[in-house]
Amino acid sequence: MSHVIRRPGIVSGTRMAVFLALVHAVNDVMTAMLGALLPTLQVRFAAGTATLAVLVAAFNISSSVTQPFLGALADRVGPRQVAAAGVAVAAVALSLIGVADGIVLVIGLLAIGGIGSAALHPVSTSIVGGPTVKNPGFAVGLFTAGGMAGFAAGPLLILFLVAGHGTGVTPWLMLPGIALALGMLALLPDWEPHRPARPSRLIDRRAFAGPIGWLTVSATLTSVAFLTFTSAVPLWLVADHGLATDAPLLGWILGAFSLAAGLGAVLGGAVAPRLGYARTAAVSLGAAVLPLMTALILEPGPGMVITATAAGALIYAGQPLLIVAAQNAAPQAPAAAAGVVIGIGNGVAGLLYVPIGVLQNALGLTPTIALTFLLPIPAALIAHRTLRATG
Repeated sequence: MSHVIRRPGIVSGTRMAVFLALVHAVNDVMTAMLGALLPTLQVRFAAGTATLAVLVAAFNISSSVTQPFLGALADRVGPRQVAAAGVAVAAVALSLIGVADGIVLVIGLLAIGGIGSAALHPVSTSIVGGPTVKNPGFAVGLFTAGGMAGFAAGPLLILFLVAGHGTGVTPWLMLPGIALALGMLALLPDWEPHRPARPSRLIDRRAFAGPIGWLTVSATLTSVAFLTFTSAVPLWLVADHGLATDAPLLGWILGAFSLAAGLGAVLGGAVAPRLGYARTAAVSLGAAVLPLMTALILEPGPGMVITATAAGALIYAGQPLLIVAAQNAAPQAPAAAAGVVIGIGNGVAGLLYVPIGVLQNALGLTPTIALTFLLPIPAALIAHRTLRATG
């Protein structure tokens, strides 16, 4: 069953979905901190690409592999409390990256901030994508779009502030996150906890075999390509095209890609009931390869921004469909199921990015990026087969 409201909150229905999309946006402004500051951190700590890949992996793993467990915890004790605590922790930890004085401290802040951010995603998707919603794919897409809007605005905002005031300004960015975390406690309903089939285990592993496993594989391959664009492409533009580490164009390209990904998630959820989940996810993922590869042959400028927009919209259109299908496959633990697809998918992608960073050193940035940009093709095939089988 989906989450059942025990005590109504001040916001509900559509207003609750919009509010959670706003929380997601602010949270993901903070998660965009690393991508925007990666070139700056490379210069400050004289770090190689392998070290930078460790930074990326530290955040992705901590913000991902913990999601099933935090989702299961929220299923048991209540989504509101777990999600609000996570938003506050992420806001504080990630805002301090700009003033950290050592690479080890940066890794620690990324790990703590990642765990905080992990608490928000499976909980909120299980709420807005429940079976009582007429079009859960669209609702999850709206929540996803909020995050992507924040992730898109994040690089522009952070690079603008850093260019004008230096990295010492970043701690001020924790204030909106803390305010919204308090707002979640005050405004959201109180939900009945779920009673797991096997109380001795936080997560029943048997519930997440089969379709959920394959949906997670598709999400993982997609996440590797997405992570490569947001993390390796800025380094490639600086190293191979001579852009400054704080060049506004970096923010525009990353922002266009991420904002379009959010819009793609909304559109994917909107058209899926008519075209079918399987067809929508497979076609969009397969088509994403063309603009991704095109970006590698363009000179930095408006054309690359346009290409990034197309790539972002296509690569993320199927994401809410994978999440809803997983929740439908495990109705007794919807937050945990969402956490498996989102969390494990992103976490494994983060692990895979470490050898990708080593490969970037060995082969160079351009060929390695090109290889990872082909991964949406097998992701599309797996998604099509699994979503067809699950109906």
